[in-house]
Amino acid sequence: MVRPRGTDSAQVIQVIKTESMRGEGTQEDLCRIVTQYWDFDGNLLAENDPCITESVTQGDD
Repeated sequence: MVRPRGTDSAQVIQVIKTESMRGEGTQEDLCRIVTQYWDFDGNLLAENDPCITESVTQGDD
């Protein structure tokens, strides 16, 4: 039986959270709020777009 390890580490950190309207309002490009998280050097850390279902991480080609 496999047992999940759980979380090995967690931290509270400061990031910049932005929310932006994206989309043209068509069936192919719905309007939605996209949330992005940025560091203080202007680097995008993560994005949550409700219309994107696949997982995309930095460094994916």
